[in-house]
Amino acid sequence: VKEAVISALFQNSLMASQPYLKLFIRRKCLVEDSLNQLATHEQDLKKRLKIEFVGEEGVDAGGLAKEWFMLLVRDLLNPLYGLFVCDAEDGKGNYWFNPAALETSNRYFLVGVVVGLALYNSTLLDLHLPLAVFKKLLYPNFYHTPQHSSSVLPPMVVVAAATAATTTAAASNGHAPADGSAAAQRYGAASNGAGGSVGFAGSASAGGMGDGRSPIYGLLSSSAQVRYQINEMLSDVGHFRPDLARGLRQLLQYRETDVEQVFSLTFEASYDAYGETITVPLIPQGAHVPVTSHNRVEYVMRYLQWVLNDSVARQFEPFKRGFYYVCGGNALSLFRPEEIELMVNGSGEDWDSKMVREMAEQVGFGDGILVEWVWAVLDEMKVDERRLFLLFVTGTDRLPMVSAGAAGLKLKIMFLGDDWRRLPVAHTCFNQLGVWKYRSKDEMRHKIMLAIKESEGFGLK
Repeated sequence: VKEAVISALFQNSLMASQPYLKLFIRRKCLVEDSLNQLATHEQDLKKRLKIEFVGEEGVDAGGLAKEWFMLLVRDLLNPLYGLFVCDAEDGKGNYWFNPAALETSNRYFLVGVVVGLALYNSTLLDLHLPLAVFKKLLYPNFYHTPQHSSSVLPPMVVVAAATAATTTAAASNGHAPADGSAAAQRYGAASNGAGGSVGFAGSASAGGMGDGRSPIYGLLSSSAQVRYQINEMLSDVGHFRPDLARGLRQLLQYRETDVEQVFSLTFEASYDAYGETITVPLIPQGAHVPVTSHNRVEYVMRYLQWVLNDSVARQFEPFKRGFYYVCGGNALSLFRPEEIELMVNGSGEDWDSKMVREMAEQVGFGDGILVEWVWAVLDEMKVDERRLFLLFVTGTDRLPMVSAGAAGLKLKIMFLGDDWRRLPVAHTCFNQLGVWKYRSKDEMRHKIMLAIKESEGFGLK
């Protein structure tokens, strides 16, 4: 027993003396190794992260950690795991928690830890989480119903007659939760896609909000608070389920009294579970309660809260625990959800190579034309190619912040020597690109494109 105690104390002392959180990762077992090693280094999660890929050379000065984050996020978003779903067919939209996920809570806990580690280590993630995730992290009750019950919503909200002086416009070409083809011809206010605010039929339009609860919210009447909150929830849901948000808007903006006949809805919500549609009642016996002009606001409120809260509670709780395991404390209260989102996701906007050039450092080129070729090649790249170039040189394909834009991207372009046969070399730790003395601009373009499309880790794919 004495030896065991001494051994444990020595091991704990040795772990406490390590200045870094160092993970040894096998590329073929990326998720498993990451989950297991993070679980065994719980006390070190707030240390600086260093990654070593087993069997590969290289010292991590920041670049390997960036690559680990990128590869791990790519695996976690793999449809085979089923952790998240994306409405966009090309997979380039925002991701939301999968209500039908079969994975254990450990996976979601790992995602939360990864997001926390990325924030703690100032590393951008290509995770594409919507703003709603960060609102739920910072404000647990953000999407809860106002204190009065939705069953006694003020008449102004659930008015049946379409007498409001709303602007007549063509309806959006999106799809309502039910057949809206007949209804589309009778809207009194245009649906603004997934964004904008809703002008309820028979009520004044409430302005949307995107920066948390405004002080004015507490001064509003109960009916105005309902409109205020529904507008915000529609806006947030529109970031990851735009068709649903558009359809619910159309339901609220429909100006006739035959809602039940036109939309044919009941108090139920549905989701896809690996090809099978699962229906969930929003209220007791919801399958037998039709949506009418009198109760449609309650239906929309309950549907949105089901999407944002109830349907993903089992998935969100371990994710939240993982995030706060790394980033717990009062510091987060100093930030708004939009700021946390920006620090985690970065900006996906395109960047101007001319602006980047003004901020770049050029070393070893002298007055030669070689560096001019570099910038000419960047100018001629398509948007997707510029993202690959950014990924090759910096370890992420996203800009660090919206306000600075491309001005916040500082590159270092270096001349490496006369061997024109070799490919360009990137040091992602330092946002550094090294090029050789290529014989023409076309040859440089070919070498750069080959490098950014075929490279992985410390070599080619």
